[in-house]
Amino acid sequence: MTDETLASLYNRLLDTLDDELQSHANLLGIILEETQVLRKSRLPDILDIGARKGDAFRQSEAAAHRRAEAVGRIIACLGLDGPVSFIQMAAYADIAIRQRLTGYREKFADRVRRIEEANEANRQIIALTLAHVSHNINFIHNIWTSIPNYDQNGQIKAGNLQGRLISQAG
Repeated sequence: MTDETLASLYNRLLDTLDDELQSHANLLGIILEETQVLRKSRLPDILDIGARKGDAFRQSEAAAHRRAEAVGRIIACLGLDGPVSFIQMAAYADIAIRQRLTGYREKFADRVRRIEEANEANRQIIALTLAHVSHNINFIHNIWTSIPNYDQNGQIKAGNLQGRLISQAG
């Protein structure tokens, strides 16, 4: 293959990296929106954001697949064997493309870090919400299963309680 073909393969890879970075930006935006939705705790909104987040994940996976294909084409064009790192592959590009390729490392690292932080914040919101719901369920369960001391009219129930009071006082 010619250098022009190799240059076009590198440019295709750069376009693919732009798409992948954009799909990560979209995913981050949805995750940040999810934080607000979780705080409101409205089931339809939670279901909607979950579906949108799933779509964004699939778009990111598809972009990563396209990137892997583009890298594979470059490696094949260069005639390299075995596993080749991204840096090794970038070394064959001209200086301008190499700089752009290495610049993506920082961009992706920052985006992935922000996604992880936002996901962790959402995990904490969900854990706190589940703990609160569990506490409420236990509270309601305790109310239903405890021995009531009052009847429907608000009077102390007659039964074993009165017999103990009399026998202990007497």
